[in-house]
Amino acid sequence: MDDKISKKIIMINLATFFFVWNIIFLAGADKPPPIGFLWLVCLVLLLDIAQFFYLKRFLPRLQKKSKGLFFINLLYFFFGGLIVSVITILTRMNIMSGLQLIDIFIWIVLIIIPSLINGIFFYAFNIILLKKYKNS
Repeated sequence: MDDKISKKIIMINLATFFFVWNIIFLAGADKPPPIGFLWLVCLVLLLDIAQFFYLKRFLPRLQKKSKGLFFINLLYFFFGGLIVSVITILTRMNIMSGLQLIDIFIWIVLIIIPSLINGIFFYAFNIILLKKYKNS
């Protein structure tokens, strides 16, 4: 794949990921969003940086149609969701310490599920982008 096309696809991914997730979070936030909303923006930015490095390895493998890549991709997004949920638990120990184990488990699952859904859309979105820019 041409390096210029690869960079373009990566930038489209990063911009789309950043804006779509911030719009989703804004939709669920109070109006106007509280100052703590900036932590979510920072989290999305950190995840965007992680996605940047992941895309550099992912795109060539997707173009080559590597066997099992869809499930490997889902595994990465599963662990990404798990890490985010653990980080949110550790940064909010004062809130989480009063919860039962089942409540914490539900919290982790509720973070992992959107992460997996995001992984599916990520995979499909990049297939579409590769097809679009294949002949460019």
